[in-house]
Amino acid sequence: MARNAAPARTFGAGKSRVDSFEIISAPPANPAVRVAALLLRLRAELFVLVVGVWVWVALGPDYVRDEAGRFVAVHDTGFDTTTRVALFVAVALVLAGLPWTRRFLFHRAQAVLTRHRVRQVLVECRVLNSRSRACPLTVWARPTRVGEVVWVVLRAGIAPHAVADQAEELASACFAREARVVVWPRFTNVVRVEIIRRDPLAPNLIRSDLFRYASGDIHDPGWPTNDGPDSPVPTPRREASRAALPGAPQPAFDGPSDGGRGGDWSDYV
Repeated sequence: MARNAAPARTFGAGKSRVDSFEIISAPPANPAVRVAALLLRLRAELFVLVVGVWVWVALGPDYVRDEAGRFVAVHDTGFDTTTRVALFVAVALVLAGLPWTRRFLFHRAQAVLTRHRVRQVLVECRVLNSRSRACPLTVWARPTRVGEVVWVVLRAGIAPHAVADQAEELASACFAREARVVVWPRFTNVVRVEIIRRDPLAPNLIRSDLFRYASGDIHDPGWPTNDGPDSPVPTPRREASRAALPGAPQPAFDGPSDGGRGGDWSDYV
């Protein structure tokens, strides 16, 4: 006769225990709250999409209703589809070609990507609330001189050290060299995740003339040379050549010495 399984016992909402195993299930969330959270996470992408659609419609022709109630384009108003595509491509090439706009857009896009990656790491590493299974809120991200910084608001039941313990996972997920978690001194439920991608003190980034002078070669390749009459950096003077000093006399091992005594190996052993 088959043995009956032990009945399941409930320990609070969202938790059930069968024998020695405890299963924690997330309670159903409000669909409106989930949609609002999704819109909050995708606010940057949605903003770019809305601006692009608005510009596309603004550059297009005007539309009016005909007798049948259909929308038809008015002649000699706006640009056609081919012209609008060419304008979008030209603007994209200009933004990508100019150094300052290219760096600005690249760093902003990288900050948005870092914000998504930080949230995904916290979800995968289960830095969640123990009851509602809610993830910390990544409210803001901005680029810095060394990488990006992401502000994270912790929910009730999540300690700052839970995020700090995932520093290596955060650096790996963000394709960075290091990740640091700093707690805001005023509120411990707010932490700042600093993603370190580059070192501003590296010689390849800060090119100082002191490195060239210290190496002894002011024309060291890879460093800017400002040697000229209008150069703000003076050219170091070359030292005057000194006369070569005569060499010290060496003792004669096989010849006779001044005292009439023959030199051999026993005098120097």
